[in-house]
Amino acid sequence: MTQSEQMKLVLLYAMNEIGGGGKRHTVLQYINDNRYWYKNDTNDILGTTRPSELKWRNNFSYERQHLVTAGYMKAGGDGNWIITEKGKEYLNKLIERARNMPSGEDHLFTLEFYQKLFSTTDSIIPNEEDEEAHYIAQIAAEDMDSASVLDTFSNEPERKRASRISGNRIVYPRDPSVAMRALGRANHLCEVDSSHISFLRRNGHVLYMEPHHLIPVSFTDYFGVNLDREQNIFSLCSNCHNQIHYGRKEDIRNLIAKLFFSRAQEICSILGREISIEDMYRIYGVL
Repeated sequence: MTQSEQMKLVLLYAMNEIGGGGKRHTVLQYINDNRYWYKNDTNDILGTTRPSELKWRNNFSYERQHLVTAGYMKAGGDGNWIITEKGKEYLNKLIERARNMPSGEDHLFTLEFYQKLFSTTDSIIPNEEDEEAHYIAQIAAEDMDSASVLDTFSNEPERKRASRISGNRIVYPRDPSVAMRALGRANHLCEVDSSHISFLRRNGHVLYMEPHHLIPVSFTDYFGVNLDREQNIFSLCSNCHNQIHYGRKEDIRNLIAKLFFSRAQEICSILGREISIEDMYRIYGVL
């Protein structure tokens, strides 16, 4: 998607979220406050067409004119930016295009906005929790005594694997053997605290631990690389694993920070780009 198309997507999406639109300042402030665009009030410069206003706001105003011309927004002199029914249809098309952006295309909308694209209940969404529960049960049935452990891992980015659609969900591939190697790499101990207590597995003479993808595989299309890698999978006891999904924000932040900083270089290497702890907090919605 071009920058112009991504801006149209963010603009129409924001208006739809606030009930169909609103005053210009209200719409743009909503985009800014929700961190939907990579440029915002804190990291942009003053524009040229409106020297007293930030450039990103000027650019969105420019895109609004194109949307009005195409009939996707109402033209009016009352100062309101309103999405039309035709605009809602166009928005749905833009959402599907954004979800299927090929690797190599720049995402100018943010991680926060990317999450929103997959949170609408009336469309194809990844159900991370259901997939993870099935995945963990599958690994629990494996014989850990026969699992191989690699001495070294390639830290180069890998091409993402093709996803599939199951029912109304996008399913991202997870290889149980990769998780088994990740658990073995951690000696089947909790990587939050190796003293955390667990029980012996039914299959294999090792402690029961659960694999956790620190960057969820539902972000595969956003990063454009394979996230089902040993570097991205951590061995967690059941308590820590549940806490990182269902705990208090403060506790989740502490867990994420501990895990991320223990492997930040490896994780950034397999992504082929730098990612910050703030980005990790945004992925989990705990910034």
